[in-house]
Amino acid sequence: MAKSTTNDLSLIILFLNLFQLWFLFSNLSETFAEGTDTSSITITEATQSTGTLSDKKDKHPQDMEVALAEEIAAEAIWFGLKEEVTIATRLETPVSKAPSIVTVITAEEIKNLGYRTFVEILRTVPGFEILKTASFGETMPAVRGLANSIYANRIRVMLDGHFVNDPLTGGALTEFDDFPVENIKKIEIIRGPGSALYGENAFSAVIEIITKDAKDIDGVKISSGYGSFDTYEENIIFGKVLGKIEISGMLHYRQTSGFNGIIESDSQTNLDNALSPLGFSAASQAPGSVHDGRQEYDMHLKVAYSDFWFQGWYSNKNFDPFVGPQYALADGSSIEDNHVFGEVGYRKSIDEKFTIKPRIYYDQIDADNFVKALPDGTTLPLDINGDGIPDIFNTFPDGFIGDAKVSEKIVGTEIPFDYKLFDENTLTLGLEYRLINQTNVEFFTNFDPATLSPLPSIQDVSDDYPFIKEVTRRIWAVYLQDTWDITDTLNLTLGVRHDQYSDFGGATSPRSGLTWAFMKNASLKVLYGEAFRAPNFIEMFTKNQPAILGNEDLDPEKIKTYEVGLSYQFNKHVTSSINYFYNDIEDLIVLHSLPPPNQNTSQYENAGNAHVQGIEMETKVNIVKDNYIFMNYTFQNPEDNHGNDLPFVAQHYGNFGVNVHYPKYINTNLSTFVSGSRSREDDDPRDDLSAYALLNLSVIAKEFFKTLEIQGTVFNLLDKDYSDPGPTVIPDDLPRPGRTFFAGLSYQF
Repeated sequence: MAKSTTNDLSLIILFLNLFQLWFLFSNLSETFAEGTDTSSITITEATQSTGTLSDKKDKHPQDMEVALAEEIAAEAIWFGLKEEVTIATRLETPVSKAPSIVTVITAEEIKNLGYRTFVEILRTVPGFEILKTASFGETMPAVRGLANSIYANRIRVMLDGHFVNDPLTGGALTEFDDFPVENIKKIEIIRGPGSALYGENAFSAVIEIITKDAKDIDGVKISSGYGSFDTYEENIIFGKVLGKIEISGMLHYRQTSGFNGIIESDSQTNLDNALSPLGFSAASQAPGSVHDGRQEYDMHLKVAYSDFWFQGWYSNKNFDPFVGPQYALADGSSIEDNHVFGEVGYRKSIDEKFTIKPRIYYDQIDADNFVKALPDGTTLPLDINGDGIPDIFNTFPDGFIGDAKVSEKIVGTEIPFDYKLFDENTLTLGLEYRLINQTNVEFFTNFDPATLSPLPSIQDVSDDYPFIKEVTRRIWAVYLQDTWDITDTLNLTLGVRHDQYSDFGGATSPRSGLTWAFMKNASLKVLYGEAFRAPNFIEMFTKNQPAILGNEDLDPEKIKTYEVGLSYQFNKHVTSSINYFYNDIEDLIVLHSLPPPNQNTSQYENAGNAHVQGIEMETKVNIVKDNYIFMNYTFQNPEDNHGNDLPFVAQHYGNFGVNVHYPKYINTNLSTFVSGSRSREDDDPRDDLSAYALLNLSVIAKEFFKTLEIQGTVFNLLDKDYSDPGPTVIPDDLPRPGRTFFAGLSYQF
């Protein structure tokens, strides 16, 4: 039966994709039949993007010939010159020349896909799968065969160059997973290490969200939408050039009651079953729905004047734990995060050889986690002497409650210098300093943290039992990079960075990259890089907790990556690439149970090594303007040092999509994500999670009334039933949404 269902699904997906392809190619045939050749189409796109020709109806044949000649000259050596990135070297570099495996996702591609949040877009990137965690519902991307920890702290995330990972967890996606798509100009992603330039957390990937500038917006755009689970979203982006001043920004609000999938059995169910023979009442809320509601306010502002610039950010996010930290459903929890930062910078070039770009910034992240870890009426059996037999039974009528509050305050500065030793060689030197202060630690509980006995009410135990240590971390860093065009077709990039931490020592991260345009429209990359992930504050400094204990003797996680990439532009329509990577990973930080009598407590340790190798393939076919096909496939073989498969990741991932722009008014996008079966942890007796495919359809209606646009998107169009990996105490894993929708409209003033 399962095989028949899979075949039916494949046939339906194939039919829908073939229909879109039929229309796309018939549209292409009509275009060519009218006498428009492919070279003029390419010229039109190029000249519109540069602004050299304002109206295609007024183009003169001579202008077109000049544009064509310029385009041929530009692409003669390094193809893809029109698509440049800064993430790979901090300098503008063609994607095919960049000494990293880079993905670029543009605003137009994001809009066509219909996704509403930043993290949803990552599913389209080769080697990425987006998972949900059972505890607080954080997004846990699995990247190149390695599932991130629940905090996604092996990915460095930047907003217009500003590092936004939280030092408490080391991750950024708790606050930035729902970053709105309307204000994104493009997303640049390094698939692989980036610590040689960026330092901490640039372990398995580096992501930069680049927002729209004043010139990109030139006015005010208002958008509003509604979707499944009572999801409301309102957004305003604005931008204007006023003389020498450029100002742009965003106001955003989002609210949703969230997905309400059912958990049939949880950890409290197991506890109830164990205590039932002793006469204790059941307390589990399972079967019951997960808690996925959230509410968020965001504000972003950018101002530029001459060589100076400023950007500021504020977000307030309230959400519920998905299941809960003890994997037990319990009503009444509330998580609140506030993140604010301000950054001022200056850019000055002298004689076109020397450029300095100093910046100074301040961040503050405030967290208030009110968590009911176990439901009302729960009873905890305690084994005091470690003989496996409970000695004490503590009942909590109002549930097992903890309220933890903490602030992270960050002050930092960075001074990068770029110097052209000669025309083909640029030397980059950077100095960075970060001061991180973890403070304002408060802890309120209805239990005694030392004995786990009930308290008559929720009480402040901050002085006697702080849940985490108040600490200060200082980081000094220096990095050096040399990019050298040895010949017109051969580029060498060498770099190294050293980060010195006040609490655990130093980490040195070298890199080297050779890119070679060995023939027209083809490039080869041979890359090597090392990276590290610093232990976060939870892993190092957690204390006075019944389940988890920090470890101040942790070392950073380390990775060595070897990559070979080949890209080729077959013609003006088709571009493909294939990459091989090998990751050698050491000192993974994991939780291990302590020996009796503390067997109920786990402590963080460096105890894991892994090896991952894989192949990534991508192809994009640009038929005519706004009509394209994209596809990618990833094979990966992740293993630990004993040869066992790493948990939660599939060996096979893939994306396939078709975008069709019907004449003038309508755009449709049909995209499919496919994941193979996902393995379990070694001690998990359950079968591997089954493979699944998700089909999305998005339709945009535009230009029928001034600047009004209407968009509707159906996610998981075929209502596929699938799950994300859950702990063994949730036998059926974590349910994920079936068919959902979102519809919105926007208007540009």
